[in-house]
Amino acid sequence: MAYTAFSGDTTRGTQLDVFIPELWADGVYRYFEKQLVFKPFFDDYSSMIKGAGDTLHIPTVQEVAVADKAVNTGVAYSVATETDIDLVINEHKYAAKLFEDLAMVQSNEQLFDKYAQSMAYGLAKAVDTSIATLLATIGTTQDLSADNTMSNADVETAIGTLMTNDIPRDECAFFVNPLIYADLLNSKAFVAQNSGAGVGFGNDNAVMSSGNVGMLFGIPVYTSSLISSALADGTHAGFLVHKSAIAIAVQSSIRVQSEYSVDYLGTKVVADIIYGGVITTASHVKGIEFLNI
Repeated sequence: MAYTAFSGDTTRGTQLDVFIPELWADGVYRYFEKQLVFKPFFDDYSSMIKGAGDTLHIPTVQEVAVADKAVNTGVAYSVATETDIDLVINEHKYAAKLFEDLAMVQSNEQLFDKYAQSMAYGLAKAVDTSIATLLATIGTTQDLSADNTMSNADVETAIGTLMTNDIPRDECAFFVNPLIYADLLNSKAFVAQNSGAGVGFGNDNAVMSSGNVGMLFGIPVYTSSLISSALADGTHAGFLVHKSAIAIAVQSSIRVQSEYSVDYLGTKVVADIIYGGVITTASHVKGIEFLNI
């Protein structure tokens, strides 16, 4: 059979570049959402600052005074000077890779997923690190009875502090370091609390079989390696916080851009995110910082 030269146009990498950002954006964003621990819990104001502006003014509304109504007397209207909290969009994080043969990476689903997951993990860790830094400035502290452990007394004291300040318990969560989380798994009191059986280590114990603490006195428990397990005095080992303790806003969600580099004969892929966060506890207790002693 005679050889016939191909006379049409070939489909080259430059013509397929249109698919590259979308493909990477979907993969990175999917893994980014899975890796986040802190951000999904707190108040999110992203929709209010999409596309423009660098500062969001969040008003704080004081409790309205209540008075007795006297017969034949008009009501007195209360007046309060409200303040606001400035949420500044000042964080810009990125993850970047240069692939000498991007086509090879994208043709291998497992390899592509690993790179997308790695970039997403870096971005998620950066966002959660910013929130963890804010958590350490809540302003209300409590020493643990022992380093990297959380006793019933520790929990009861913290919950009592929140309730004294009229913070609804059903809108709060514990965030603890991995050692405290592991310690909770080994506690009969907490295990029984979550098993529903009333006693410790039976076969029907959901906590022992799943390894997930879930709820502690009706409050969800989360863990993150970003919370230190160091034994130094004053180390933040955990937090009990209300969802409004931190305000977070993402102005530009995961954005993926690519560019071919003639110098390196490869494609540069950069994923970035623009966001900001602020603590809202200046005038009201909304959380507890648990400190190692």
